[in-house]
Amino acid sequence: MDDIWTLVRWLHLLGVATWLGGMIFLGAVVVPVVRASGGVQASRDLITRVARRFGVIGGAAWFLILITGFGLLDHRGIKFSELTDTDYGRRVLEKFVLLILLGVAVVAHSVIQGPRVRRAEEAGDEAGARRWKMIGGILDGLMLLMTLAALWLAASLVP
Repeated sequence: MDDIWTLVRWLHLLGVATWLGGMIFLGAVVVPVVRASGGVQASRDLITRVARRFGVIGGAAWFLILITGFGLLDHRGIKFSELTDTDYGRRVLEKFVLLILLGVAVVAHSVIQGPRVRRAEEAGDEAGARRWKMIGGILDGLMLLMTLAALWLAASLVP
């Protein structure tokens, strides 16, 4: 039975590694290289395709983190209603809140911010495109900080 829970923990960590590693790779490697190697249209198209592909993988990782996290709580015998009773529970609850906020930020980034950048660029609205890109950068930074905060909370968990 321990092997099953080792697998569940491993899948949880795999989800975190996929999520965080993908974010860092996109922001630190893909976007700068693509922007430096082509025109605005080519860059936008390639970054959009890469982001959509990662959205599928990142979304699967997000759900994997959520599902395995609940499984691990259940395995430890911790009820959701008990998460405010102990330091351990509060940290888990904070991780859960961060995960939900990350999901909201990702949806806002992909459904609102990204398309608005594209529309502003297509309309020749340079100021609007810059503003929406700045908002996207802020969202990216917040998502990275929330992910790192959740990782810190996870590292500090002591049952």
